[in-house]
Amino acid sequence: MSDEALVEDGKGTTRIYSQLLSLQERILTRLRLARDDLEAPTTQQLVRQIRTRTGGAVTEQMGQVTQAVEDALRSVQLCQSELQKELGSAPEYLPVDGIPNLPPVLRRFLAERAEAPGFRYEVLQDPVRGWIIRWKEYTDRGTVRGRGQFYERPYAWIDD
Repeated sequence: MSDEALVEDGKGTTRIYSQLLSLQERILTRLRLARDDLEAPTTQQLVRQIRTRTGGAVTEQMGQVTQAVEDALRSVQLCQSELQKELGSAPEYLPVDGIPNLPPVLRRFLAERAEAPGFRYEVLQDPVRGWIIRWKEYTDRGTVRGRGQFYERPYAWIDD
């Protein structure tokens, strides 16, 4: 199916928007990690050591890098909100039957794949890890192409 046919099809459009939202979420996560690394005490200590040894403008340059990452975060968030505005309200646009409070990341994962032929899933709730999605994707011949699990809070059990 061509991209133009996908755009004309309502389900294809939903899938494309969902993939874009998922991509934006991954970008936001990576940018936040970069910002946290830049603001970490060890990074600040390294910058101070370099400045005292070389007398260079490392502090100002690191400040510019941090500002650029912050600007990129704001830009992606703005793009994400504009896309959600076009979709209407994202949770209502991407419904999951019988589960009103599924987190957006898990909701988008299901919305991207739910219409694909051979995709099957079940949604469970665990008291520690929250929502769990178990999925399998089958080929036309009935063999399993892929399978997996996604958790709302994958590392929650470590805290106990």
